[in-house]
Amino acid sequence: MSGRNGDWSSEWYQDIFKEASNIAISHALTALSQMIGTIEMEPPKVGLLSRIELLRELAGRGIRESVVVMFDIKEGLRGLTILQFPLKSAKSLVSMLVGNEGEIDDVGRSAIMEVGNILISVYTDMLAKLIGEPVSLSPPKPAESLYDIERELSRPELRDVEKVVAFRTRFYQKDTGIESYFYVVPTKESFKKLVTRLEEMLQNVDVGTGGSGEGN
Repeated sequence: MSGRNGDWSSEWYQDIFKEASNIAISHALTALSQMIGTIEMEPPKVGLLSRIELLRELAGRGIRESVVVMFDIKEGLRGLTILQFPLKSAKSLVSMLVGNEGEIDDVGRSAIMEVGNILISVYTDMLAKLIGEPVSLSPPKPAESLYDIERELSRPELRDVEKVVAFRTRFYQKDTGIESYFYVVPTKESFKKLVTRLEEMLQNVDVGTGGSGEGN
């Protein structure tokens, strides 16, 4: 099919991830609105990165300046996940939540993690829907430098990982936009499991539309 062929930024894959995230996003909107007032939230955009591209993206936004936490995937899939709020978004979020001019102190970080926990539930619910199994994560582990992340990636089960799934979420309150980035670093077996499930979904689309979708 044109535009598919493993391109996770294609319309086909975006539609699948959008559908998988719809219910979770509605729950997140309710929870976030109770914390910071009425907001609008975009469906996550998904892409596929190499291991090197992952490290470049994280470093490019600044690990020490950002708020970055890591989680182990314990059920459904296996691997590591990383949540990053870039500095500008982190400051805006703290200002919304605690009104201290965006200072990222202990109180600010705690407030950000409250929002982070809500967003994490969106991603885990989405992954669970995609693979058809429950997905659970470990408690968060802070990352204060790129070394902290590289150390996790050097674990035996992750040393040969080549593909990373990247999600970008954006939500708005009035004129203020907040971005967060969520990365799934699955073991090779878990990545194969996810890809197989996506291929099955795409095949079901073909069956439902009665064709390959080419030439339309």
